[in-house]
Amino acid sequence: MPNASFFTRFHLFVVRGFFDAAACAALRAQMQTAAGRAAPVWVGDNPSVVKPTIRKAKLTELPGETVSDTTSRLLALKPQLEQHFGLTLQGCQPLQFLTYRVGDFYRWHTDGANESDGRAVLTARRVSTVIFLNSEAEEPHEGAYCGGSLAFHELMNHPRGGSLGFPLIGEEGLLIAFPPSLPHEVTPVTHGERYTIATWYF
Repeated sequence: MPNASFFTRFHLFVVRGFFDAAACAALRAQMQTAAGRAAPVWVGDNPSVVKPTIRKAKLTELPGETVSDTTSRLLALKPQLEQHFGLTLQGCQPLQFLTYRVGDFYRWHTDGANESDGRAVLTARRVSTVIFLNSEAEEPHEGAYCGGSLAFHELMNHPRGGSLGFPLIGEEGLLIAFPPSLPHEVTPVTHGERYTIATWYF
């Protein structure tokens, strides 16, 4: 499977080691003990619909200090993202701390919407961002997960390119950012637990 460097040729933004190993371990530990609920999806004008046939994951609620500190780290990255994508950004939407257990997934989707859609939160999104808090592995071992790949679609202008999904190998501490209009999915986790943070710059 391609590593993060492969996706830079498609103008995706990549930072390895955005969080170091200690920071990732601390966030995972909080997520393992914190309260959570089923991660929702947008249906019509409702952003809180649980649809386990579309998205199956745990949305964890972490302490305010953790959320604030993580948001500050992401806001410090804003100038680099503006330069990379040629955009003017204002801030981040609320962070999602997500745990994917065995069998969890998120089907092919996009994160944004066009202006006619009417959902202000979605139309405001300019950059989607995912941070991996542990690594993906081909064979099961402690602390890693198998499956659960973040796969991107429609990267190539080719008649068959739209149906091809290019899976990213998740790496502990890796941040990847991409246009919200880019279709992507999370394939089913087959071993372990996958810990990530998702947010959207507006």
